[in-house]
Amino acid sequence: MHGKDVETNCKMLRMLLRKEGVLSEVAENGQIAVDLVLSDVDKYSLLLMDNQMPVVNGVEATKRLRMSGYKNLIVGVTGNVLEDDVGEFLAAGADLVMFKPLKMAQL
Repeated sequence: MHGKDVETNCKMLRMLLRKEGVLSEVAENGQIAVDLVLSDVDKYSLLLMDNQMPVVNGVEATKRLRMSGYKNLIVGVTGNVLEDDVGEFLAAGADLVMFKPLKMAQL
């Protein structure tokens, strides 16, 4: 699953994932992402959390999921390359942080 970003970026990411045979789902905001994951924790093996999601940002959504016991892979996604932004994601429990624009080779 990946949190919603700019519509064009979402479409491009879904197309790249589909091309590789990966099923994906988009959450409209961070709160919806948390709710979806916690309603069926085994459904999602990888989460891409955008730091700019509305309602609840990716850092906070990651923190909430980890506090709830979610153990699968969470990748923070950001357009910011500042060390503090990366550190925030990692401190919240992200397994790694990737920078936009994402490329299939990175995934």
